[in-house]
Amino acid sequence: MADLYNFKNMPDEIRAKYTEASFLFAKAGNPKSQVYAMKNLAMEFAFVDSFSYAKKIMKEADSIASTLHIQRVDYNIANAYANIYDMQECYDLAEKYYKKAISLNTRHSMKDSMGLAGIYIASGKIKQAKELVDNMALHSPTAYGVNLLYGNIYKLTGNYEKALYFKEFCFEMVDSLTNAQSKAKILEVEKKYNHLKIQEENGRLKNARQRSFIYLIICVSLLIIGSIVFYFYRKHAKMQLHWQEEKLYSLDKERSEIAAQLSEARHSLETIQEDRGENIRLQQKILLLSEKYKELQKQRLESSAIYKKLSSLLAKPQPNNNKPLLTDKLWNTLVIELSRIYPDFRSSLYEQCPNLSEEECRYCHLHVLGFDGNNEAVLLNINPSSIWMKRTRIKQKLGRNLPKEQTLHNILVDTFLN
Repeated sequence: MADLYNFKNMPDEIRAKYTEASFLFAKAGNPKSQVYAMKNLAMEFAFVDSFSYAKKIMKEADSIASTLHIQRVDYNIANAYANIYDMQECYDLAEKYYKKAISLNTRHSMKDSMGLAGIYIASGKIKQAKELVDNMALHSPTAYGVNLLYGNIYKLTGNYEKALYFKEFCFEMVDSLTNAQSKAKILEVEKKYNHLKIQEENGRLKNARQRSFIYLIICVSLLIIGSIVFYFYRKHAKMQLHWQEEKLYSLDKERSEIAAQLSEARHSLETIQEDRGENIRLQQKILLLSEKYKELQKQRLESSAIYKKLSSLLAKPQPNNNKPLLTDKLWNTLVIELSRIYPDFRSSLYEQCPNLSEEECRYCHLHVLGFDGNNEAVLLNINPSSIWMKRTRIKQKLGRNLPKEQTLHNILVDTFLN
């Protein structure tokens, strides 16, 4: 964590984490890691010029390291001391610890030698610095640090031409490194841009595929649901139709039986006029059968498809309709259905009133359904007052001696629906 804070340049957090690490390593019985944590903590305090506290921590770390007898640990202690004294400008002590670090350095790193050369230059020991840099140049003649030290040495000795040469060489190295880093950064940015572009395109394609899949699932689901709903609707409609057919068949059968009984009773009444008691009984039976027969006919009429169709048309509001709801096709269906239930209705009308027009006859077929004047006006798309006039005119044609209080519907039902 301390190293991560170091990248973000958060010194307080760095010191806190190194302190915590030192405590935890000591608690875990890991003195080697504890020494490294304390060394890093001391360097952090040295960076903020707390040299006394840094050296106090280093002294404690050195005492622990001396018990380990690990050369790499001893090297890190010597290197830390050298850097602290270098920053404090205690060049003699810094020189001492740089030399110790060089002697303990198993990796042959030049950073301690460069640090020692810097100490020599700072303390005016130009000859020792030149010898040390010459020795480093044998292994790394193009190293930036080596050429920078050469430039400083020649500048102090007054050889400005060579000092300028090494300075320019260092600048060229820095420029070259900067250009290389810039190109690397550009390539990295381009790489990241291309990667992001590819990711974006892949994301777009993925989202498109997901949307297509979701749409497909929705469509399939709607199709399945629609099929299920249609299946049950059709099944329900078939059941309703079957039930309706059975009901109509039952009504027709019962109506036929009542008609047969009524015909038989009337025939019996004609043959036994002399028996008064039996005559009264048969008349009552005929009256009862007639009422039951009329009720069955009424039920049959109200259960018919045309009656339900007209009722459904009236149940739906038609605000902008300017045509009759009762079309020619529905008129024909109504006349046929009524002729099936009341076979003698049409002939009885014309027998009673030969001058009845076809339109008036059709209206009588509609009127026996029992709709009120407003509903009839809606079906015919005329004013309710016209319905009243039509009823009055037909009533007058059917008979002048009819009571005024008797409605046309009662006249048609009582007289013609047998």
